[in-house]
Amino acid sequence: MVFRRLPAAGKGEAVVTDLQSHPGDIGRRVRHRREQLGLTQAELADRAGIKEALIAYIEDWPLAVSTPTLLRLAYALDLPDLSLLGSDADLPAGFGQAARHPSLDVLAEPECWRLLDGHGVGRIAFMAEPDGSPHVLPLNYAVRDHALVLRTRQGSLLDTTVGRSAAGCPASFEVDHIDDAQSEGWSVLLRGSVALAEADGEPADVEPWAGGVRVRRVHLTPRTVTGRRIFVG
Repeated sequence: MVFRRLPAAGKGEAVVTDLQSHPGDIGRRVRHRREQLGLTQAELADRAGIKEALIAYIEDWPLAVSTPTLLRLAYALDLPDLSLLGSDADLPAGFGQAARHPSLDVLAEPECWRLLDGHGVGRIAFMAEPDGSPHVLPLNYAVRDHALVLRTRQGSLLDTTVGRSAAGCPASFEVDHIDDAQSEGWSVLLRGSVALAEADGEPADVEPWAGGVRVRRVHLTPRTVTGRRIFVG
């Protein structure tokens, strides 16, 4: 990723009074993207051609950002300007256009585990009991010794399905990341079986976004781990 420093903002461009912008959420999005790129506030300010104090102010306070400042930030953060306003919040990943010359790589298993990176959100696919219909559910997960730890509600479809098979039941688990701005991404697929843990509990780093009481702990042990990455050469 190549950045170019923009010319310094002209007088009045740093004024944060343009009410046509959306206040309140831009600061969080700027901070999140800056940290994704590993930039300090000073480095972002240098690339955007605005003052470091303004970066700190935008990140810490709910306010509207002027259009010139928004465009400078979007350019420096390598994002479409409207994404800083949350315009893509409800769109599925991959809504952008494909790159002109993409490449597809098959990932080695160690790289797949590195991308899983301890914990996150993925999708489990299994044949649900009692009717045997296919189901796909998003779940938070944690990595434990080359296996996954999941949590679910007692009596849920997953709990009921796994509980009917003492030896575990077949399942797949998919995790991915899509970068719409760069038209790049990766996916990792684990195929194996899921079984209830011997004792219920709440792993400290598996906190379901859905909330509620989800003390049933499920382990997914993969037989195969495969992955692919799309990148722009």
